[in-house]
Amino acid sequence: MGDILIPSLMVGDCSHSLCVRVSRLWEFLDPQDDSRLLHTDLVLLDEEGNSIHAQVYPPLCQQFSALLDEGGVYNLKYFLVRKANRFYKPVENCNMISFTKWTTVEVVLQIPPAFPVCTYNLTPIEQLQPRVDHKEYFMDVLGVVSVISHVSSLRTRGRQAEVMKRTVTISNARDTGPTVDVVLWGERATAFPVEHIHRDSGSSPQIIIFVGTLVRSYADNVSLSGGSSCKWYINAPVPEVNALRTSAETNHHPVIWDQGKAAAEGTVIAVPEHKKLKDIKYLRPFENKKKEWLVIVKILKIDRSWWYNACKKCLRTTKPHGDTYKCTNSSCDSIGSPTPRYKISLTAEDDTDTAEFIFFGRMAQRLIKKCGHPHLD
Repeated sequence: MGDILIPSLMVGDCSHSLCVRVSRLWEFLDPQDDSRLLHTDLVLLDEEGNSIHAQVYPPLCQQFSALLDEGGVYNLKYFLVRKANRFYKPVENCNMISFTKWTTVEVVLQIPPAFPVCTYNLTPIEQLQPRVDHKEYFMDVLGVVSVISHVSSLRTRGRQAEVMKRTVTISNARDTGPTVDVVLWGERATAFPVEHIHRDSGSSPQIIIFVGTLVRSYADNVSLSGGSSCKWYINAPVPEVNALRTSAETNHHPVIWDQGKAAAEGTVIAVPEHKKLKDIKYLRPFENKKKEWLVIVKILKIDRSWWYNACKKCLRTTKPHGDTYKCTNSSCDSIGSPTPRYKISLTAEDDTDTAEFIFFGRMAQRLIKKCGHPHLD
């Protein structure tokens, strides 16, 4: 294990070895431009369960994202200890860690069975009201899932694009007790394991600890907002969950799908089905134009070319035509000045196959910014 524990950390440079588990890891993106990463955040636990918040800032994010996985245990050295942020602290600690270009990360392979996995500081549902718009700390709550909505799509203030949303209602298991809606946004909405929870709720209460949420109020109703910092632990083997299960089992009801709530909040959208590359690579494109799938891949190579001269009329490629340009689309044949348009081609793989992906326009622009394409000025 490490040389020191988290409570022994002092403000300043630290060259001691600190053995920690990455209990939580998330990326904080610019709310106005989700292709721009502002920082990567971590909650770290030592072998005694002490916790501390850590952050990695660009340009080091990509370097350390390749070295750190959520749930992994590592020995860290040569990092900076500083005073904790004033707002949005995920754990109670007056200090925090900043990774530097000198920070080293060593994977721990032999992990003691008792090494802690998660940390939380629960606030009872009935005590959330005084914490509306409380910014110093994220909120952690515990409850029995009673209602889940489908994913809906809506546009919020300050965002140019639509964002996905899902509402999960939890309670303290008493019929007359309070409930609260946990509103999950973006990737958190689609990643929530709804089918698993709905299925298992037929035989037993589904008890969840939500961490990293913020308390909000809308039309005098208190709710919890769960963005990228929000994580969940389902039926965790901890005393608080076991105690709530005892009271919930006496009056258990399966989870309800609330389609009306999603429809009222926005357009209900289907979450793309997860596929492997081998499943979609040889499908006929004209028979599957309007279908969407989720494919998780590793990028192997990005083409050096990242734009082309597009026809203003049909967006196809143009070619020089005297002192101007002509569209190569035979059904268009437009002649005139072209419009530069983003286009990026990349090769990617999963555990079943390799394929080439081509992105155009805004999607290509977002991908180029996210990957830091070397030819983008």
